[in-house]
Amino acid sequence: MAKVAIITGIRRIGKEIGKSLIDKGYNLTVVYHSSKSGAEELKAYAREKGVEVLLLRADLRNYENFSKIVNKTVKEFGRIDAFIHLASPYVRKNILENTREDLYHHFVPIAEAFYFISLECYKEMLKNEGEIKGHILAFGDWATNISPYKGFSTYFIAKGALHTAVKVLAKEFAPYVPVNCIAPGPVIKAENYTDEEWEKIIRRTPLNRSVSLSDIVKLTELLLEADSITGEIIMVDGGRHIAGSGV
Repeated sequence: MAKVAIITGIRRIGKEIGKSLIDKGYNLTVVYHSSKSGAEELKAYAREKGVEVLLLRADLRNYENFSKIVNKTVKEFGRIDAFIHLASPYVRKNILENTREDLYHHFVPIAEAFYFISLECYKEMLKNEGEIKGHILAFGDWATNISPYKGFSTYFIAKGALHTAVKVLAKEFAPYVPVNCIAPGPVIKAENYTDEEWEKIIRRTPLNRSVSLSDIVKLTELLLEADSITGEIIMVDGGRHIAGSGV
């Protein structure tokens, strides 16, 4: 029986991870909000590979959608083997202008969605055979626990909660479901960065280049197969964490 994965957030890194899972024969539930073209691209790619993809448009700021995502996946495919959470707003705003809505705009889809979708996935994964019954993987940010950037306070508060949730769930779900986190550095320039800001970041990266997307994909594949790694937050940042303060 083919393995089944849920992946949230396929606009950037997530689309390449989705393709790698399709290449490995996974059936996918692809959860997207505004990236319809990316979702349809994955579905077309899967069709060529003989793999099934369920597209679900969902706003992860809505709590009711968390269980619906899992329930629809089980109804479609009959099981869940992996949950990969990449969905993440990334809005720059002066800290003196932030409101409660700004905080929850980041916190709910980043941290709350990860926590509750993981809980629902875990219930289903326990029905699988084997000592390791599934894998859960979050995507954090290298700067969260090292040197958060100015202007992104609500984003980093949410990512901090996400990092904590990874450690908490790794202990709660042991020994059956490993829970880990990849914390990337500069992979793809965000839309709210200028070219000058991006170049400054790259110059401050010890390896003096953007993070390899291929490395991110390969590490994802490893963590979805590993039986002896859990509770880890792995920085893949070109050495940014040893370069000093962020921007």
